[in-house]
Amino acid sequence: MHLNLSQKFEAESLKRMIDSTTDVQELQKLARELTDLYMRQRAATAWVVSEQ
Repeated sequence: MHLNLSQKFEAESLKRMIDSTTDVQELQKLARELTDLYMRQRAATAWVVSEQ
């Protein structure tokens, strides 16, 4: 799966934000948010596949 230009830009922006963050609590918060989003994406994908 390929990202479009807008998605690539957003991904790069997030990576740079992560790289520039030195606050461990902020990184932990971000990791929790990304984990939640990843799990929601997996659930949505599973739902779409099961509907076909």
